[in-house]
Amino acid sequence: MAERGPVSAGTGLGAEPRLGGVVGQGALSALLFGGAGLVPVLAPLALVAPVPLAVQRLRGGASGGWLAAALAAALVAAASAPAAAGVYLAALAVPGLLLGESLARGRGLLRGCGWAFAALVAQVAAGLALAPKALAARVLAPVDELRSEAFLAQLREGGLAPERVDEYVAQVGAMHDALAVVFPGALVIGAALLVAASAAALRLYLLRRDPGWLEDGEFERLRLPLPLVLVFVLAGAAVALPLARPAAYNVLLVTAFFFALQGLAIVAFYARRLAGPPALRVAVVVLVLANPWAPQILALLGLFDNW
Repeated sequence: MAERGPVSAGTGLGAEPRLGGVVGQGALSALLFGGAGLVPVLAPLALVAPVPLAVQRLRGGASGGWLAAALAAALVAAASAPAAAGVYLAALAVPGLLLGESLARGRGLLRGCGWAFAALVAQVAAGLALAPKALAARVLAPVDELRSEAFLAQLREGGLAPERVDEYVAQVGAMHDALAVVFPGALVIGAALLVAASAAALRLYLLRRDPGWLEDGEFERLRLPLPLVLVFVLAGAAVALPLARPAAYNVLLVTAFFFALQGLAIVAFYARRLAGPPALRVAVVVLVLANPWAPQILALLGLFDNW
């Protein structure tokens, strides 16, 4: 399908790339990415840093999107370091521009999520191939911090009993050992969560500002390939083999996550058709996600829906 070009899908009016839009969207994306350095509680906002770039891609064309990304990377480099700008471009700017590219070409947001996820998985694969130990150390660093002597001293000073501290150290150690095995799968899931968060925020924005870019109910039609069920079953069987166990755990983790996404799509499908106000439908989905067993329930729902 031919690209629509820089037009407003809601109005059909032309929209030439403007410097103000490039500067504004680029600065906003850089601020969302670097907010954690200013206020640590704002760290989750980095997940939606690609959204302004996708919006600029829709409003100002491909050149406007890439200019906004370059400006944001320059701001990140000036505020922190060139290495941070490289991380921003690879992990956030590219997915955001791919989301916008898919919408601009009429391929839909779901297809854009696939493009963005594939780009991030390629980066994870390259990191595992070139520097697996450095990548593992970076993933495990926050867990190591949780069991450092400085952090444990803070717990003791806070009045935590010594036996409780020992239990905490054992729990964190078990989590560290597990993550040391499944960190490749955790990175893939993290890439999927970044894309999902950006796509959800972009969809909410466009629903309010320019819904003509969106396809109705496309996420409810999410259905994974049937062979993925066979992959899941074979990975479960491979856990019994010591040599294949690490890879099997990673495959199980990733496939279970994607089955959970399909289960969530099923919940969204039926919640949307409930007779009631929109707030009721949102409340149903929130209640499902708030369940402590939600990941397992959704994964089984998606698995058996495919089976």
